[in-house]
Amino acid sequence: VQKQNPELSEALLEQFPGPGCYDHEKSEWLFFEFFIRNYLPNSPKIQNLLVNIVAQLAQAVSKNVKGTQKYGESLKDAMDFFDVAVDSDRIRDILAQLLADTAAVENLNQEFQIELQSARIEVERLRKELEESQRSARIDSLTRIPNRRAFDDALDQSLSMTDEPTCLLLLDLDHFKQCNDVYGHQMGDRILEIAGGILAGFQTETVFVARYGGEEFAVIVNDRAAVAHDLAETLRQKVSALRLKRKNSTEVIGIVTVSIGLAQAREGETAQNLIERADVALYRAKNNGRNCVVIGSESA
Repeated sequence: VQKQNPELSEALLEQFPGPGCYDHEKSEWLFFEFFIRNYLPNSPKIQNLLVNIVAQLAQAVSKNVKGTQKYGESLKDAMDFFDVAVDSDRIRDILAQLLADTAAVENLNQEFQIELQSARIEVERLRKELEESQRSARIDSLTRIPNRRAFDDALDQSLSMTDEPTCLLLLDLDHFKQCNDVYGHQMGDRILEIAGGILAGFQTETVFVARYGGEEFAVIVNDRAAVAHDLAETLRQKVSALRLKRKNSTEVIGIVTVSIGLAQAREGETAQNLIERADVALYRAKNNGRNCVVIGSESA
């Protein structure tokens, strides 16, 4: 009436066009479709899996409950009859009916167990889908290393562990825009892919690498500044060994270099302040002629 959800209004009119046509299962389906979905993950595939699992279990439980209630009514009727019955043939008939009803309830329970097993399989499938979805949401699609979102979480976690130092490297590929303009975005993407692959080779329990954005990368090192500086120099040399060549040619048309800013976190320092200090160091590395590593000062 208020037209707040036109799609739901249309579906209601379609499913229940007039008096006396209400159906509980249709109503339940509409509830899942238009309300429950709002609280589910954004992926339509995962939404459908969740809705199907819940609907399947709800239907199985409802069917089982109805069967159990009916069996309870049969038992009550039998007990009422036995209280006054003297006819042996009638007693045999009632017992036979109870046996048949018992078998029917057992069948319902077996069907319910099958439904539960099917739901378990779907839940396991859903768990894998969710894990893959979460992993994909934290991986940069081009370089295949963690993205900015994953980096932010990793840096917060690293700074929360006060028993070991945290160093941050910010890396920026030199003259990258010029490279894109001269050789094209396809070449630029290829350089980013290779740079990401180089960084991925250094990922360990104490080293976290990520694409920070654009042509910038970030490395979190849970160790002293001296160790982080050695790693930065190694990365710089690895990148500077790259040579640009035209397709199907050995002719070198350019080299790739990277500037790196390094900062070690101070006690109680926020992630934002550490990033700012590393960024200032990176800016200095650019001003110092690029293709070098600069350690940041105590303040940004």
